[in-house]
This record gives sequence, C-alpha cells and structure tokens, in this order.
Amino acid sequence: MDETMLRRLFALLLAISPLTALAGLPTIAALTPHSVELLYEVGAGEQIVATVEYADYPEAARSIHRVGRHNQMDFEALMALQPDLVVLGISDTSLHFVTRLRELGFTLIDTSVDEVAEIAPLLARLGRETGHERRGREVAARFQAEYRRLKRDYAGRTPVPIFYQLWSEPLMSASSGWMDGLIADCGGVNLFADTPAEYPQVSIEQVVAASPQGIIVPTNHGLEENSIERWLDWPEIPAVANGQIHPVNSDWLHRTGPRILKGMAQMCEAIERVRQGGKRDPAGAGSR
Repeated sequence: MDETMLRRLFALLLAISPLTALAGLPTIAALTPHSVELLYEVGAGEQIVATVEYADYPEAARSIHRVGRHNQMDFEALMALQPDLVVLGISDTSLHFVTRLRELGFTLIDTSVDEVAEIAPLLARLGRETGHERRGREVAARFQAEYRRLKRDYAGRTPVPIFYQLWSEPLMSASSGWMDGLIADCGGVNLFADTPAEYPQVSIEQVVAASPQGIIVPTNHGLEENSIERWLDWPEIPAVANGQIHPVNSDWLHRTGPRILKGMAQMCEAIERVRQGGKRDPAGAGSR
C-alpha cells in the first residue's frame, strides 16, 4: 500500500468517533440527505461516519466525510470505514448503487416514504436500529401529533386549485403522491395530479386553461432561479390577478425528513392566503 493510500485510509478511520465505538453504538453511512436529517432527529447523528453531497442539515452534518453524490459513489472508502449500517432512501438512489452495496454485504435500512404519515413510524424504527429507542419513540410521537394537527386544521377547508411550479424553464409541475398528499392535506387541489409522469412538463396555455387560484413556487438548493416573473404577462390567471404567487422552501418540502412539517406549515399558510383572497402586487410575490 503506497503512502497516498495510507494517508487516505488514516483520514477515513479518523471519521469514526471513538466515543461511538466505546458506547457500542452502530456506526452509520447515511447516503441520502434526508436520511442524515432523520438520524440526527433520533439522536444518532454522531454515529454517522460517511455521507453524500448536499447532506448539509443540521450544521454538524457539514463536517461528515463525503463518499459520493447522486451519480457517483466511492465504494472503496465505504469498505475502509466498514459502517455497521447503511441508511438511505432506496427510491432516491441508483439501482446500480443499491445492488453494489448489497453485494458488498452492507446492512441496508431504507428510509423511503410515499407520504408524510409514514415518517413517524420510520423515526421510531431508526431509533430502535441505532440504539436510541426512547428518543425515537418521543420524536415520532411529537411528529405524529403535529402532522395530525396541521391536517386537522387545513384538510377540511374549502378546496383551492393550486399550480405547483417545480421548475420554470422548462415549465414543470409535480404529480407525485408525495406532493399530491401535501397539497391535499393543506386543503388544496393539485391541478396536474392526474398526469402520468411524476414531474410533468406543461405549457403556459395548460396553466391558463387550468385557472389556478394560487401558484406555489419552491426555491432553495438548485431552485434559486425558479422564476415567477413570467406570470406577470398572464393577468388572466386568477393567481396572477390577485397576487397569489407564493414561494416555499424546497428543502423542507422535497426532503422526506423531519423538516417536512415546517414545509407543510408553510404550504398550508400559503394556500390559506389564497383561500382568503385579497389582491397583492404580483411583482412582490416572491419576496421573503
């Protein structure tokens, strides 16, 4: 083994906390950003010895050793670290990567969910699997209670037609069960929910014809340029005429982790503003 390889191995081994080893808790490779957030929520953050690009929350996660990103994985580095558990959203990960991880003998825990209601039991399970059963139960109970409160407060209100602008160029929406469920839980109706594709590309003419009362625009992490300016040329759309174009935090809404409740609250509040009406200046709709 050459000197470069020795240095690399030494750096990787330093990523493993001696306190974790002494405590007898499993070491973890968390290979999707939302998995990192879930693990910190149940108290297992310090056990994470490897993660991927964009795993940036909470702040402590920024210092975790990176072993890959969505289209690249350093399996050699993972083998050197030998984590006891590999925690990841399988539905968000390349099938090739998942197959290779299994071939290498890693124990996988899948954090994929299809709806918000599945997160509470997932938190409880992660607590059990990582040695934090009591903390897992507690955060799961709090999550479930807050989710039920939000749904109770908003889901039964007068339905509001919503266009969810996932991206502006090309113009795209979202029809996944995840986003449909969130909008419905807030008392909204996703106008493109019935399209075959999860992320349909749509035309401005289709949006005009759908006549949304509100337009929701996610921004953050790669979506900073998700423009709303184009809509100012289409005042015949009720959402534009009434200034009901609302930004939301994409990290909160698109990551299936504990912060989804913050995103849901923000979404519900935006849809409630649409429901209540009241003209606002569309040019200021994107301000925070």
